[in-house]
Formats: sequence, C-alpha cells, structure tokens
Amino acid sequence: MKKSIVIASTALVAISLAACSNQSSSSKNTSDNVKTAKKVAASSSKPQTDKFNNNEYGVMGYLMLSQTDASKLANAEKSTGDSDGMKISKNANTYTFEVFPMGHSTDVIVNNDNVTVKYDENTDGSGMGNKNGSKTYSKQELAKKYANQKDTIDEIVTKYDLNKNIDSNSSSQQPAPTDLDEKTEAVLIYAKANGFDTLDVSDNNDANMELSTADNGRKTVGYGSDGDVQYQINGNNVTYWTLDHSNDTPAYKQKMIEHTTTLSELKQEFYTAGNQRQTVDIITDNMDVD
Repeated sequence: MKKSIVIASTALVAISLAACSNQSSSSKNTSDNVKTAKKVAASSSKPQTDKFNNNEYGVMGYLMLSQTDASKLANAEKSTGDSDGMKISKNANTYTFEVFPMGHSTDVIVNNDNVTVKYDENTDGSGMGNKNGSKTYSKQELAKKYANQKDTIDEIVTKYDLNKNIDSNSSSQQPAPTDLDEKTEAVLIYAKANGFDTLDVSDNNDANMELSTADNGRKTVGYGSDGDVQYQINGNNVTYWTLDHSNDTPAYKQKMIEHTTTLSELKQEFYTAGNQRQTVDIITDNMDVD
C-alpha cells in the first residue's frame, strides 16, 4: 500500500515538473515574441527616407529618369571626360551625370523632401536642349523603388568618389551662396513655396511683389494675398511658413505650416537657367520694400 502511494506521488511530481517546464517555455516564447515585435516596430518606425543619404538619392534620381537598373550603371565604363563612358561629379547637393562621347548631361538636385532632375530633352527634332527638361520625384517614392538596390547604389557612390565631403542629408554643411541679395532671396523663397510659375512678369501684370517684416519679426514676401510667405534665414538655412490650404477653412483662420530649405538649394533650383534669372531679376527690380 505504501509502495503504491510512493509511486503515485512520484508520478504527480513528474507531471507537475513537466507542466512548470511547459509554462516556463511558453512564457519564454511569449517574451521572445514581444521583444521581436518591439524590435520590428522600432525598426519600421524609422522613416524609409532616412535610410539613404544625399549621394544615394542623387544616383536614384538618375536611375528613375533613365528607367535603368542600378547594376547597369555600376557596370558602365567610367570616364574622366577624355574617354568614352559615364562621368558623375558632385557639387554640394547637385550631381551631374555626363555620357561621353555623346556629351549629354543630367543634373540631379537633392532637396529636403524631393529630388529634381534637369536633363537634355529633344522637343522639336532639331537636337538636344541644354537641361531644358525637368522632373521632380519625392524621396519617398525613390526610397520605395530602389530599397532593394541599395548595395549596388553604394557601389556606384564609391566608384565615382561621391562620398568625398558627404553631407549625409545635412543641409547645414552646404556652402552659403553669399552673392544673393535680400530681394533675390525673398523671391526664391516665394518661388519655392508657391511654384516658379506664380512669378508673373507678363506685360499686363502691374502687381509688384512686396517685402516687409511681420509683427512676429519674420520677413514676409508676396503680393498681399494668402500666398504670402513668412521666413527666417540663418546662415545657409531657411525656415519658411505658409498657410495651410488643405481644407475649406477661411485664410484668416488657417494655421501656418513650417518648411525648411537652404539658400544653396534655392539658388540651384530657381536661379541657374538664364530665363529663370531674368524673371527673378525683373521682379526684384520692381519689388516694394517696407
């Protein structure tokens, strides 16, 4: 009888230990799953666009325009300008892609949120233009399209020495264009906020752009409408504010949205081509300053 009790007790202990072991294992698995989920969440919370630097976005912009695979560009013959092949050079946030011996070139300008590509476009059959074509891609769409080609894109960056003086998305390291006067800066900021095509210099337009200082100390530029832009400049960095037109709220009730850019980017984007400079200069010559 005693022997039966001992055997039964032993069996119960074994069952209890097995249950504890399974519970511990289950608890451990649950804990591991939670940790894994947290790691995935932390990883996915980082914006996709932050995973790439300006050099990579410069290459992506060219790939998007040419609709080619990164491996094709990585395997292209490298040219110094004296031999056939591809030459890629960098000046601040602008990347120039040149194909020899054809002589065609493409400028890729990396901005805060997007990438602008200026290229030679045959518009009338008489030959290629001088960067007369332009397309703009968001960093978000570029990051999504070329995420799985990052390693090959980095090979291209290394091959053409684009890591030299890398700015890693930091606009503060770009040189300030000290040759821009206050009026020109104001017009370029307005163009960035509202689009270059809003700069009207037609013969039947008699409205002069105004530059003044708001009560909050910010500079204000515009035509005295809800398209006016407030801004502040700190070295090469520009912070500007525009009204939120995303809903039907009356302009006087709309909140101001903050944006950032740099004088370097503004100059490259809106004050390089001859026809752009002429438009900007006409507006600054007639600008009213309060």
